[in-house]
Amino acid sequence: MKKQAKSLMKIKFLLPIGFLVLFFLLIFGVIFSLLFLFSSDKESGEGMGGIDGNALVNENIERMRPLFEKYAKLHGIPDQVELLMAIAMQESGGRHLDVMQSSESIGLPPNGIIRPERSIDVGVKYFSQMLQQANGDTKLALQAYNFGGGFIDYAMNNGGKYTLEVAEAFSSMQADKLGWESYGDTSYVSNVMRYMSGINTNPEFDGEWAYPVKNPVITSEYGMRSDPFTGEQTMHSGLDFDCDISDSIYSVGDGTVEQAVNFHVSYGNYVMVKHNDNDYSLYAHMSSLNVNEGDEVKVGQQLGVCGTTGNSTGTHLHLEYLVDGQKKDPALKLNSEDD
Repeated sequence: MKKQAKSLMKIKFLLPIGFLVLFFLLIFGVIFSLLFLFSSDKESGEGMGGIDGNALVNENIERMRPLFEKYAKLHGIPDQVELLMAIAMQESGGRHLDVMQSSESIGLPPNGIIRPERSIDVGVKYFSQMLQQANGDTKLALQAYNFGGGFIDYAMNNGGKYTLEVAEAFSSMQADKLGWESYGDTSYVSNVMRYMSGINTNPEFDGEWAYPVKNPVITSEYGMRSDPFTGEQTMHSGLDFDCDISDSIYSVGDGTVEQAVNFHVSYGNYVMVKHNDNDYSLYAHMSSLNVNEGDEVKVGQQLGVCGTTGNSTGTHLHLEYLVDGQKKDPALKLNSEDD
């Protein structure tokens, strides 16, 4: 009986100690798990200056979400799915087989990839490489996706991070070296970011011109680009805005309709508005027109309906800005910061 009593006393003594040990083990496990999750986030890039938010994409890109998720996980950046889809919106809007315009990253000519899944695989892998090379600086990796990996080395030697000024300097240097009028898209980061977290649904640039569509999403900038038909470097003389077949196209300012033309070979159905002695705006590829030559129009007045007439690869509005017949970047009018 004494032995049994002693055993019971030992058990009573050891039980609290056992519970205490288990408690500390549990706490240690939770701390270890949190540290592991934190380090995983950091390795993936999102913990190193990543960009949060949801991508504003059209149905073409949204349908491919499972592919973006698949290859983002495969290439080690599962938390970058939204940003990758935003890149695809900027690159093609889902209107081309080479969805992410990634063929040149593997030595193929522009639009050399003819399977969307292959384009996403290659594009995601390339962005993952740029992100790693940029030490997790997402904006630096984004600009390098457009310029090429050489931009990262250039930026590292000129301030150590992405800035618009560094991007412009690199573009100018490369253009001079290659004998081109311009090199790449110096505004690529901001253009991609228009598709993140609602940034692009109502940009407030407070420029001289109003936007020609209700929810302005710019899909192609003014400047040199790969021609969507030939793949060659050509000058894009305006801004392209995403729109659906039933969307209204509005005048960017007060003026007089100088031209209202149907069935132009390149512009399709288009309208040109004269705003003063020097400034004109031109709206191309519309499905139908609501005005005639000589009509007086006010800012925000409907000129026609979005379409894909003429030399067009899909529904969008091509907006041009002309000064004495010379084509200029419409952003100079839409964005007062560029004036």
